[in-house]
Amino acid sequence: MVTFRLWGDGSETAGDLAERLGVPSDDAAAGGDAVGRGRRESLWSIASGPRPEDDVELTVQLHRVMDRLEPVAEALWEFVRAGHEANWFCYVGSHSLEHAVELDRGTLQRLLTLPGELWLDVYPDDAGDVSP
Repeated sequence: MVTFRLWGDGSETAGDLAERLGVPSDDAAAGGDAVGRGRRESLWSIASGPRPEDDVELTVQLHRVMDRLEPVAEALWEFVRAGHEANWFCYVGSHSLEHAVELDRGTLQRLLTLPGELWLDVYPDDAGDVSP
């Protein structure tokens, strides 16, 4: 599962962020809610799906999210320039017989047009149900 997350300082609600971007969030927290590292802030996020998908390559999941965000790329950059934080949080299943993550140049180029660092959370995909 890939989730693009945009945090504010709590002065705006997640609804405010969604309204300004014109894109509804898949998950949100209102200004003042405890989010992430225990800070009080607003959160707006878009996810590739409701849960990790071990049988779907990371690039496919990234493309799902990028397709929704690229039309509002400049607005996302404006939020980041104004002090908001952004990241791409990616759950990646791996197993002992090897499962390499491939990020082709086209995907990397698309990622560079959008704000946020790429975070990979690698988990054993043969360990059963994984819930983020």
